[in-house]
Amino acid sequence: MVADARRPWNAARARLPYDARMVRVLIPTLVSLVLPFAAAAQDGAPMDAAKGPPPTPVKVAEAREESLAPRRKLFGEVRASQRSTVATEEGGVVREVLVAEGVRVAKGAPIARLDPARIDLEIKLLGANAAVARATLAERELGRVRAERDLELLRRAAAQGGTNPRELADAESDLAVAAAQVAQAKAAIAVLEEQGALLAERRSDHEIVAPFAGVVTRKHAEPGAWLAEGGAVVDLVGTEELEAWFDVPQELFDALARIDAAGGTPTAGGSGVEIASGGDRAVTVGAMRIVPDIDLRSRTFRAVLRIERSEELLAPGVSLTAYVPRGPASPRIVVPKDAVLRGDAGSFVYAVRGGLAVPVPVRIAFPAGESVALEPGSIERGTPVVTEGNERLMPMTPVAPIPAGTDGAK
Repeated sequence: MVADARRPWNAARARLPYDARMVRVLIPTLVSLVLPFAAAAQDGAPMDAAKGPPPTPVKVAEAREESLAPRRKLFGEVRASQRSTVATEEGGVVREVLVAEGVRVAKGAPIARLDPARIDLEIKLLGANAAVARATLAERELGRVRAERDLELLRRAAAQGGTNPRELADAESDLAVAAAQVAQAKAAIAVLEEQGALLAERRSDHEIVAPFAGVVTRKHAEPGAWLAEGGAVVDLVGTEELEAWFDVPQELFDALARIDAAGGTPTAGGSGVEIASGGDRAVTVGAMRIVPDIDLRSRTFRAVLRIERSEELLAPGVSLTAYVPRGPASPRIVVPKDAVLRGDAGSFVYAVRGGLAVPVPVRIAFPAGESVALEPGSIERGTPVVTEGNERLMPMTPVAPIPAGTDGAK
C-alpha cells in the first residue's frame, strides 16, 4: 500500500524538467551557505568584504608649469648615410655567395667569390713569359760583357799600332748595341712585372668584399650565374651611421637656420628640436644640417640630423616625428613622460585624489626632454600624478604616494 501511495509522486517527479530537478537539489545547499552570513550580519559582526587590500605604494610627481615655445609637428624617416649596390669589377662565373639577406657584414668582409680559373691561367702564362724575359736579359748581359772585352782588346792593340780605326769604331758600335739590348730586355721584364701586378689585382677582384659595414638587404646573384664587369652582387645598407630626414615647411626655415648657425646641434627642452620614433620614444640626435633649397611645389626644404646609434636601435625607413619651435614661449603644464599611459580612449594619467588613483584624460602637445607638455585644460598645476607603478593600477585603486626621488616600493 505504501508503494502504491508513492507511485503517483514518483511519476510526477519523473515528468519534471531536468532544470527544475537541479533546483530542488541545490536549494538546501544554498540555504546552508547563506544562513551563517545572515546570522553574522544580524549579530552586528563585521563583513569580510570591508577588509580590502592595503594601499598600493606608488611614486608620484607634481604637474608643474614651465615656459615653453609652441611647436609644430613634422614627419620624417630614418635613412642610412651609406647605401650601395655592390658590383663586381671583373666578369666571371659566381662560385659562391657568402651572405644572405639580413646578414650584417663588416667593412672588407667577403661577400661573394668568382671562379678564378681563367685569370689563374693568365697568371701562369705571364710567369712563363717573365722567365723567358729574364733568360733573354741574362743573354744580353753576356753579350754586353763580351763587347766590352773586345773593345778593350782593340783599344790596347790600337795603342801599339796593331789595328785600324775602323775595327775600333765597329767594336764601339757593337758595345752600344749590346747595351741597348740589355736595356730593352730590362724594359720587357718591367712591363711583365706591371702586367703581373695588374693580374694580381684582377685576381683579388674575384673576391667581392663589403665597401663599408652594413646589412645585406638583397641578393642579385647566385652560384653558377655569369656576371659581366659591373654586375650587381648584393644591395648593402650601412649600419654605422643613420640620419633623420625631414621635409620642413618654408616658414620654419629661420628657426632651423638659427640652430644650424649656432653649431648645428638641436637641444632638448625649451627651444630645441625633439625627435621621436614609434611609440613616442625619444631619439638622440647629433649635428644638423639644412639643405637651403625650397621645393617650388611643396614649399618645403630638407633638414638632416645625425642619429646617435648608442641610444636606440633604428632601421632605415622607420618613420620619425619631430617637434620644431614655431613661436614665443608661453606657460605650459608639464608632467613626466613616465606618468603618461595610453588606453583605448587615448592618453591619460593617474592623479592621486583622496588616496585613490583617479584616471584623468590628457592631451599631449609636444615632448620637452624627459617630460611632455600638455594642452590647456588637461590637468591642474600641482596635481600629484603617478610616475612609477601606474602600469598595474586600476581606476580608483587605493594608493600610498611616495614622492619622486625617494626610495620606495614600486
